[in-house]
Amino acid sequence: MTLPADRSTQVLQNLLTALPQEERDQIALMERVKSRVLRTHDRDGVANAAFTFLLRDLVTRVDPTRPLGPGNRMETRALVVTGRTGAGKSSLLSRMFANHPGFTGYGIPHSQCPAITIGTPSPCTPKALGLEILRALGYPMSASRTQAYIFSMVRERLQQRGILALHLDEVHNVLENASERDVREIRKVFKTFMASDAWPVVLVLSGLPQIASFFEGLAETDDDGQTRADTKGEVRRRSQFIHLRSLSLPGDIAMVFAALQDIASVTGLSFATNIKSEVVPRLIHAGMLELGTTLQLTHEAIGNAIAANAQQLNIQHFARAYQARTGCADSVNPFIAIRWEALDCTLVLKKTQAEAEAASHALELRNARKLR
Repeated sequence: MTLPADRSTQVLQNLLTALPQEERDQIALMERVKSRVLRTHDRDGVANAAFTFLLRDLVTRVDPTRPLGPGNRMETRALVVTGRTGAGKSSLLSRMFANHPGFTGYGIPHSQCPAITIGTPSPCTPKALGLEILRALGYPMSASRTQAYIFSMVRERLQQRGILALHLDEVHNVLENASERDVREIRKVFKTFMASDAWPVVLVLSGLPQIASFFEGLAETDDDGQTRADTKGEVRRRSQFIHLRSLSLPGDIAMVFAALQDIASVTGLSFATNIKSEVVPRLIHAGMLELGTTLQLTHEAIGNAIAANAQQLNIQHFARAYQARTGCADSVNPFIAIRWEALDCTLVLKKTQAEAEAASHALELRNARKLR
């Protein structure tokens, strides 16, 4: 059972109060560390501009002679943000909503914010998606209800709550074990959200790059064998796509180092002399070339330095952060291994330690042969 908001807040506050003062001070400092955000034009700038453009439809009247309101608003479009795991999609979109003046209180329970983020269930069927949206909107419903009834209530609750922007995260779950019919039905649902006569909403969809296939299907047919243009390709044509690129080496060393300097500036930590030349390239590689994971490792390394009362941030703090995150041995830790470029850092996330070491050793042997 979920605790009431005021009760759950009090439980958290009681736990914080019970901690020793030194721990509370470290928590407060780490809050400041994690509040430092790297904003770039090709990520934040492009996303904010696209979102602002789509929001205009929400307040554009179909009939200028009538008041703005339900039944007199333009159809809307979707913003689709893709990127590999760890690219920072969720963080980017959270900032986008939280910093927009029209969505004050985003992410705060009972704030009446007109934007809401919902995780796409896994596996995802049309009915499962509808039930999850209703649960997030504070209107849980029995799975025994028909799909048509569930989505009629979804549309009703969106209007009652005044939701203008619906963010569905991890939309790639739609593609897991879903039948072709399920995919078609969910695509129709998305179109209905944007094309509702009474209450259209802006859809914000985020997920792995493969969700692009979800927006294909121009040659699909409905269950009766007929192709209908109003449901085929409409979601794609109504969507604006943004892909969060991966980092590159050595191209993004300067940017990541600048971010590291900014994040650490609130701590008073000095830097070891080899941070930019030796640590940052390894950091980007350890983050699997994804900005979100790279910054998470940075936060954890700084946390290690703070916990150790260190005066200087060095490579050992990053090595311990990586080991704690992955459980890997020193031989496959990119902050320790001499041939760190040969390591496949995704291995430690998917395999046992022995398998990761064996695979990394095989990579080293292959690279050594190439150098002969």
